[in-house]
Amino acid sequence: MFNFGITFKRLMIFSISTVILINLLQTVSAETDTEANAANIDLLWMLICAVLVFMMQAGFMCLESGIIRNKNNINVALKNISDFGISIVCYWMVGYGFMFGASKSGFIGLDNFLFDPSGAAASGPAMTFFIFQSMFCATAASIISGAVAERLKFNSYLIITALVGTILYPVIGHWSWANSDDNYGGDLSTGWLYDLGFVDFAGSTVVHSTGGWIGLAIILIIGPRSGRFVDGETRKFSPSNLPLSVLGVLLLGFGWHGFNGGSNLVLDEEVPRILLNTFLAAAAGIVACLLYWVLQGKTAPAGDLINGVLAGLVAVTASANWISPFGSVVIGAGGGIVALYATRLLEKWQLDDPVGAIPVHLAAGIFGTLALPFFAIEENLTNNANLSDYTGNVIIDQFIAQLIGVSAVGFYAFTLSYFLFSSINNVNTLRVSQKAEDIGLNIAEHDSSSDQIDLLKIMQYQNDTGDLSVRGPEDLFTEAGQIGYHYNLLMDSLEKSEKVMKSQKEDLEIAMDKAQSANKAKSDFLAKMSHELRTPLNAIIGYSEMLIEEAEDDGLDVYAEDLTKINSSGEHLLTLINDILDLSKIEAGKMELHIEEFSFSALLKQIEATAKPLVEKNNNKLIVDSKIKDIKLKNDQTKLRQILFNMLSNAAKFTKKGKITMLVKETDNKNLKFDIIDTGIGMNEEQLVNVFEEFTQAESSTSKDYGGTGLGLPISKKMAEMMGGRIDATSEVGKGTTFSVTIPISVKSK
Repeated sequence: MFNFGITFKRLMIFSISTVILINLLQTVSAETDTEANAANIDLLWMLICAVLVFMMQAGFMCLESGIIRNKNNINVALKNISDFGISIVCYWMVGYGFMFGASKSGFIGLDNFLFDPSGAAASGPAMTFFIFQSMFCATAASIISGAVAERLKFNSYLIITALVGTILYPVIGHWSWANSDDNYGGDLSTGWLYDLGFVDFAGSTVVHSTGGWIGLAIILIIGPRSGRFVDGETRKFSPSNLPLSVLGVLLLGFGWHGFNGGSNLVLDEEVPRILLNTFLAAAAGIVACLLYWVLQGKTAPAGDLINGVLAGLVAVTASANWISPFGSVVIGAGGGIVALYATRLLEKWQLDDPVGAIPVHLAAGIFGTLALPFFAIEENLTNNANLSDYTGNVIIDQFIAQLIGVSAVGFYAFTLSYFLFSSINNVNTLRVSQKAEDIGLNIAEHDSSSDQIDLLKIMQYQNDTGDLSVRGPEDLFTEAGQIGYHYNLLMDSLEKSEKVMKSQKEDLEIAMDKAQSANKAKSDFLAKMSHELRTPLNAIIGYSEMLIEEAEDDGLDVYAEDLTKINSSGEHLLTLINDILDLSKIEAGKMELHIEEFSFSALLKQIEATAKPLVEKNNNKLIVDSKIKDIKLKNDQTKLRQILFNMLSNAAKFTKKGKITMLVKETDNKNLKFDIIDTGIGMNEEQLVNVFEEFTQAESSTSKDYGGTGLGLPISKKMAEMMGGRIDATSEVGKGTTFSVTIPISVKSK
């Protein structure tokens, strides 16, 4: 786990040691007041500042790695170390010559390529100057890394860095910083912005805005991260490690003192003021952001506070040597607020900048450069010998020069970047694939992993395979490891539960197999017995009918009455057997539909004629109300007739001296609905729930009082469902029951 406290202590020790060293150097300088010693001290100061600026690479790495998501933090870290190497090499080969070589019309340098001042009289100062300036080039490249994080190919970024170190940054640097001071090996060349009186002390525009403009061009080309902007809403992604980002800010602030202090090029009385203005601006930047959110009645977001510090530093970098402490506070605070609003503006335009590089480096850089004339010490303004007299007002004249410089840098950096990288993108896309973005650039680009990624892989594997035996990494000294430890405990419990459930499932399957076997045996038995019983029953019924006729013919009424009872009991028993046989066929899946086309009117007349005597038996009145004209049905006519007859028979059985109504209507173009409404005894809620269960009637006494087996309704319901229909029931005790049968007009043959 990252130890913030130890690292901070080390930084403090280094800082104190540096201050002590500088004081000792100043003491030596005072005691040995020689030109040689003074020059050597200046060189040492420049080298110390170069090292401080180098530490800013670590600051950028911590800042960006902490803000972006875990799945991309390794990629960002490798970008920051790679851009340092590539930018330095490119700057050594070409960039330094373009920046500080012999000027061509103030636009570009044309010598000093493959920089090597060995043997020259001023080789020491020249090499010192090169080291210091190369750190600035690396910084400009690192700014871009944060703006394009989480979706740019690693190789694409290396190409961008190379172009920054060769042509993009050096040309702008030549315009502003190539001057007649040859103390560090210069050749008396001057850039056109320098000749115009443009002032950018340490690079608010030259370094920071340049990096911001390039970053803006690239994000316009590659677009936002997936899921960042959805349906006009801005989605916030969770940072991987905010304390690490805060450490990055502290490292940047520490290194910034070398950034600004070294830009003085000599260790003199101006350096303390430069350093004072630098850290005052940083403090003012964060205070301004805090006050902004306090006035909003809200707690300041971490990103705004982080960027407030950096924006204050960027803003003051252009004028740290020209302004008073008061001016640094105002400019630093203004930079923080400008960055805050620029962040909201980018979100409104749906431009995705994960770390806020553009608001901090571009927006605050422009603000600080343009603010210089209004807060500069008057003496510094009047001593700017290169400044043209446009209006007679030195402040306005300086502002015009600053505006020209900002505009020229923006036009060059953005336009050339957009052209170059659009051209590259057309040949080989700069952005990673959607799959690579989803899994993260750590894996997709570098085949690198982490505890978090390993744990996620295991989770995904378990989700895909159902294998709970695999365990995640455990390290109680990291957050991911702690999660892994508790996740493994959960997996242990789930694995035990799974074994128990598996055992119970096996037992249940065995029980179900036995139940199914028993049910099949029951159905087979009932079907067989039903067949066996139907033959003698049909004989009994047939012979009883013959005997009844003979008895009536012979005047044997007493015998005729007994024979009628035998016949009626046989008919009832046959009905029961037929119901059992139908139910057995349905349960065994052997009942089939016989689809045919038939007349609806004819069917309705048959049902009415058959059911009317049964209904009137209990002094009931049958009403058939159909709103359907004669149509052709394509269905199982026999089973539909059986369903409706069962419904009417059931209504007639439980209704005495009442009314039974069958309403028929077409619900849509595909279904018919039959509502069988009686005024009988009705049912309560509990009875209604069980009405479609086999061998069940409303009460135990129902069979005794009204007869029946409780099979008619269940069989009718199952038949209706076979046709693609359904049967519903509503009832109220003492008022009657309504059965609603919905049947398709046309059933597809199977």
